[in-house]
This record gives sequence, structure tokens and C-alpha cells, in this order.
Amino acid sequence: MSNLDPHLTALTTEQADRLRELVREHHARRGDSVTVSGDTVHAAPGTRGLFNLAELCRRAGPEAWPEIVKHHFDALDNGTSSAGAGAEDILRSVYLRLVPDDAIPAKAAASFSYIRPVATGLLEALALDLPDSLRLLDDQDVARVGLEELRSAGRAHLAGEPVDHDVMRTGSGATLHAVSGESMHVASKVLVLDDLVCSETGRELPDDGALFTVPSRHFLLFHPLEDRNAVGAINDLASFGLGAYQDNPGPLSPRIYWWHKGNVTCLTQIDDATMEFSVAPPEELMTILHRLAA
Repeated sequence: MSNLDPHLTALTTEQADRLRELVREHHARRGDSVTVSGDTVHAAPGTRGLFNLAELCRRAGPEAWPEIVKHHFDALDNGTSSAGAGAEDILRSVYLRLVPDDAIPAKAAASFSYIRPVATGLLEALALDLPDSLRLLDDQDVARVGLEELRSAGRAHLAGEPVDHDVMRTGSGATLHAVSGESMHVASKVLVLDDLVCSETGRELPDDGALFTVPSRHFLLFHPLEDRNAVGAINDLASFGLGAYQDNPGPLSPRIYWWHKGNVTCLTQIDDATMEFSVAPPEELMTILHRLAA
């Protein structure tokens, strides 16, 4: 097999070149002039990433790629055409949205200044969820409606989004709660983790909070900090998070995080030179882990 493409790592170099050519052909048929390079499509309205599209194609046969490309960009164009939606329409369909910290191209960052950091690798944005597309709101959308009103509506819609919930007992003895589903908002539920835990378990989060990982938009795994198995849960979450991050479309982060009283702290350190992962809990969490272990 050929080497993996350096930009679209879900595909080999040969596969990635074919995908880029299909993207060029799709836009050419529509009469649109674009430049396709690396993991990005550059057009007059702005840039679009190809990472998620590459993940979708990786999971399908080569004969299905042209239709996947067409459906992908048609859905994006439908989302863009909704940019003139009224305030009531936006409030009716807005969601808080968890996105990776490289989701917004540098050239477009000035148009999304309302987006705020959650923790290393993760940002909180607002998304308009339409029947056949989903797009992030930009500063103009937010200005028309109001940021706090949008965040309030987005939180309510996210909290009410149905998901599948399973409880797993791992070899370390830790109990992990796996949240999954077809919804595009599964991983974003970590932005309302306190509500999620109450609705799915019937209990409130412990005062010490919870450990979690959000490897892709369709998966959220968490462990409430309430027993001596927390250290084992860290290893379990690290293993699951990295594997699911590599193997699923819509990747978010392979890191482990600590949710504590509404604040999120990243525990994972990544050496960019060697790509080695290590876990470095802050002193406050170490104190909690020692107390639970005792």
C-alpha cells in the first residue's frame, strides 16, 4: 500500500489525489473556479476543509466517491444559503457546538471572533442545524440575534438531544459511561455534561467532577470521579480515545480531559516531535486521585 497522504491522513497519497480531482470536477460542473490543495478547497466565498470528506470516502468503495463528494458539497451549499435566516429561525435551530481548535481556517478566524476556548484542542461554537446540513454561525449571524440569547437556546437544544447511553466495566475495574449515536451533537453534549449525567444516570456529577474524552463527534466517554478506580479509568479513556479518534469520521481530540465545576482541563500532553502521548494531571486532580485511592 502507498504511504498515507501527509494532508489527508485517512487516505493514501493515490486515494487523496483522486479525491482532490473529484472535488475539482464537481465544482467545474457547477461552473465554480476553485483551487484544491492539501486538505482544503479555496473558492471565492472562502475555504472548506476536506478532512471529514476524506473520512467518509475511506469507509466507502471507490465507485461511491463521486456521489459522496456531490452530497457533501450540496449539503454545505444548502447551509451557506441559509445565511440570511431570520432571528427566530436561527434560535429555533441553533446548538452549542464542540469543534477542534483547527476547525476555523486562519483566514476566516476574524469572522468567528465569538468562538471561545474550552480546553487544549477544543472550542465552543454555535451551529445552525438544518434538515440536510449543519454550519457554524459567524459574527454577522450572532450580531443579528445576540450572543447570550443564542448560547441559551443552543444549550437548551443540546441538552435535549437524544443519545444512546451504555455503561461498561473495564478490566481495570473502572466504570465508563459511553454516549454515542447518529446525532451530529453527541460529543458536544460534554458542554452540558452536568445535564447529560442527570438525564442519563439519574444522579448528579460528584463534587470532584468527571474525566472524559471526545474522540469524534459521535462519541463521548466519561468516568465520574467517585471511587478508587479513577487511575484505571485514565488509562482506559486514553486507549479508547486514541483508537476512536483514528478510526472514526468527524475526529475531535484524542486527549483526556477533567470536567470540574463547569471548567475543563486537558490532562494529555503531546510531544509534537515524537508524537508521544503522556498524561499530566494538575496538582488539584492528583490530590483527588490520591484521596479516592485511599
